[in-house]
Amino acid sequence: MREFLTTSWSLVMDNRFNPLRHLDLASQHYFMQVLAWMWSMVFSLSFLSIFHFHLLWFGHLLLVAGVFITVAVFSKAEATAKTQESGSELSHGSVCVWQLDREA
Repeated sequence: MREFLTTSWSLVMDNRFNPLRHLDLASQHYFMQVLAWMWSMVFSLSFLSIFHFHLLWFGHLLLVAGVFITVAVFSKAEATAKTQESGSELSHGSVCVWQLDREA
């Protein structure tokens, strides 16, 4: 049963296995976003919570925005790390420089 659920999840949610894998990444994202909003509306209407749909919509919006902000920050950090020299274990902001002439 667990394997069935894992496989089913991958066939729908994993862009390496679902039918959208043949599209470019931006198109995959767009269609997955449209499907997510559609299913949000379907579940909202099926539970007769049309009067509370704005709360559900706002909650989904916050969740998706949080995920994208996190991905953007991680991507920026990864790109910054690649441009820095690979020999240093510390980031550029963590490097301590001792300047004797200023401290005297």
